[in-house]
Amino acid sequence: MNAGVKNDDRETIADVSTEEFVRVMVTNSLSPLRVVEAFHDLVKPRGTIGVMSSGQGSVTNNVNGNYEVYRGSKAALNMFMRSFAARHANDPRTLLLMAPGWVRTDMGGPEASLSIEESIPNLLDTMEAYEGRSGLYYLDYLGRVVPW
Repeated sequence: MNAGVKNDDRETIADVSTEEFVRVMVTNSLSPLRVVEAFHDLVKPRGTIGVMSSGQGSVTNNVNGNYEVYRGSKAALNMFMRSFAARHANDPRTLLLMAPGWVRTDMGGPEASLSIEESIPNLLDTMEAYEGRSGLYYLDYLGRVVPW
């Protein structure tokens, strides 16, 4: 499941309009989990459910405070997946929060450090490497654990 939008990078939580805050949170947090909730039973019992998070969703790694609305939406997504995993503790499916890195897309911009071709195949390799492991994992595009 992949969903992502951001607000103006210069906006802080004090500046962002309520409407813009809601748009980012609904797109990045609420909607992906609604898809997971609606379709998780269709995934084979030893299958994988992957959700596109971001390294910016890490509370631990937030040392500069930038991009706080986007960060907050991805941290919320991570928390919602954590809650989903807790409610499905005996489920054998693999649950993944994937951080693709800073990718050159319309959202990431031309100065981003990775191309789609550098990020996405590695995300798929990581998903395959974790296949069959029950539980929730927060990983980057190279399979490294991202701190919560």
